[in-house]
Parts: sequence; structure tokens; C-alpha cells
Amino acid sequence: MSLDLRVVEISLSAAGAFAGRFFADAGADVMLVEPPAGHALRHEGPFRDDRFDIETSAAHLHMNAGKRSLVADIAADASDIARLIATSDVLVTDARASVLDPLGLSWPALSAANPALLMTRVSPFGDTGPYRAYDATNIISMALGGQLKITGDSGRAPLCNFGAQAQYQAGIAAFAGTLANLLLRDATGEGEYLDLSVQDVVANNLEGRSLTFNLGVMAERAGLNVSAVYGVYPCADGWVFISAFAPALWEQLKIAARIPELDDQRFSTQAGRLDNNDELEAIIMSWTLSSTSDELRVLAQQGYPLTVSETPERLLASEQWRSRGVARTVAHPHAGDIALLAPAWVGGDAAPVRPAPLLGEHTAAILGPLSRAVR
Repeated sequence: MSLDLRVVEISLSAAGAFAGRFFADAGADVMLVEPPAGHALRHEGPFRDDRFDIETSAAHLHMNAGKRSLVADIAADASDIARLIATSDVLVTDARASVLDPLGLSWPALSAANPALLMTRVSPFGDTGPYRAYDATNIISMALGGQLKITGDSGRAPLCNFGAQAQYQAGIAAFAGTLANLLLRDATGEGEYLDLSVQDVVANNLEGRSLTFNLGVMAERAGLNVSAVYGVYPCADGWVFISAFAPALWEQLKIAARIPELDDQRFSTQAGRLDNNDELEAIIMSWTLSSTSDELRVLAQQGYPLTVSETPERLLASEQWRSRGVARTVAHPHAGDIALLAPAWVGGDAAPVRPAPLLGEHTAAILGPLSRAVR
């Protein structure tokens, strides 16, 4: 995939930044507008060698890879930004309309200057509705989008996924939605505006649980251990997930574990395994605790119904990732040689992975032609 597009990114958080990263991965020229102090992600740790450096933030190195950096004060330099957008194909932003509109960067103003423009805005609750002016952290988006309700153990407080998963989900949706509008523009010749709510994205990612809205049934938390044959167990040096609920998979698990106790008649049927769940769980746990992750990993590779919870180090070194080129070493002037994840669509036509830019590295190259055009 290679998109011949000029994309302006005005992002304040992970949502807009992740959408921009996907565009960069797809070969687009993504111009990241950063304040003089740098994008917010530059200030998030961890940092290389545990020393604060806006050029070596792990979040920045990952999310802003492949982009060009333009330093501008969004208020003082709004006219320059508007001229840049007028010569671009796409504007991706997670800045609210209340921030951009007074600066002359509203959708009506920008589309009037560039009728073919595609503009995508990601905000916590969208442009309309009584929540439109509200802010939201990741946990708020997860809670109001319904994902907290179904995450965690039954009878205990709901849990939130690590990090900014709601914004990452919204970033992927922003990229996909913009591509859909690109196809529409190719058909009509007219630009499009996409108003994307993080809450709406989270709610649409509830899998089958969202169908319960229509049925009037409230989905409940089941936790990681739904039953003794479907859940997470500790092993000698890590964790393993077992998925052997179906009868055929149960028989495969018995072969893998080679524990005589599993042949007990109490466990011969699904109903019996559920009725004697606690006893069965204790037997399986005694096996996993006596097994190393390497031993269990071999069983998983042989097709038995289990998988080891991998560490980042193991993933980076795995034969699977090496063979697919998922993690690629890239030289960065401040961070040195670092591993960057390749585009999600790994293949011969994928754009090369380029390092994240230095702050303001491309300001002159981006604004120079605009200044000459004005003269």
C-alpha cells in the first residue's frame, strides 16, 4: 500500500497521532504540527537510558515514526497552517472545534479554501450532543463506551485495559474512516468531514456483547478464568492461557498434560467438568506450575490448545516476527538503533519504516514553499 497523499496532523493525544502513524505507514507525507515544546507524546516516558529527552520518548518514537515535524504556534501561526491545509489532501486532528474554529481552521473555512479536503476529527464524544464539550481520560471513555462493564472478574470491580486503548481504537477507526471518505472523494470529487467519537468507537468494539443492547440483556464480567479449561494459569516462569472448553480440545489437553488425574470419570463430560470445576482447576494448575514457559511453548507450537503469554523481548526475538519482518531496526539520531513495528500490512509493497522526526526538523522545508507562494 502506498498513498500519494499530503496529510496534516494536528494532534494533542494518541488518537490523532495513531491515525497519523497509519497514514505514514501507508506511504503518505504526514506533516505533524507541533507546539514549540513538542507534541505531548514526546513528554511521556519511558525515555532512552531513563533520561528525559523529548527526542527519545518511547511513545513519540512509536507513534510519530515516518512523519515530518513542523513547529508552529497553532494560534499565532494559524494562517500558515491554513495555507498548508489548503495544499493538502487530509487533515487529521483530535483538537476540538472550539479550539480550531476561532483560529479560522473550521471545517467550513477550510473546505471553502480546499473543496477536495478530507477532514477527520476525533474527540471524546463527538461534535454534537450534551457531552460534546466534555473531556475524557482513557478510563472514562472505556467506562462510558461499555468496555469496563465486561472486563474483570465476576462480582468484583470492573477493570480497565492498560494505557490509552480507547484512543488507540479511535485512531484506527479514524484512519479507516478517512480511507472510506477518500474512496468517496474519488467518486464525487468533493471533500468530506468525519466526526468521530471515542465513546462511539469503544461501544462498537464490544464484540457480541453489544448485541445484548438489542435483547435487553446486560452482559456481565466473566474474568480471565471462565472455567477450569478456559483461563489463565501461572507456570514456572510466566503465564499460560488454556482454551479447551470444546470436547475435542479437552481430549487434546489431556494428551498434552499427561496427567492421569484428568482421566477421572468426574471430568469425562462438559457438565462433569463444570460441576467439579475447583478440583479440575487445582489439578491443571499443579501441571502448569511444574512446567516452564519453554516447555509449554513447544506444546503450543505442536497445536495443543494453549498459548504462553509472551514478553516484549520474546516477541522481538521470535522466529514468527523475524520471518515476517514485523519488528525492524531503525537508526534514530538521538535514540540510536531502535526496534520499530512495521506497518500492520506487512508485505513487499509496504512503505519503509522511517524514524520519528526531531522537533521542528522539517519546518523550513514545509513552510518555505508556502512563504514563497505568498510573496
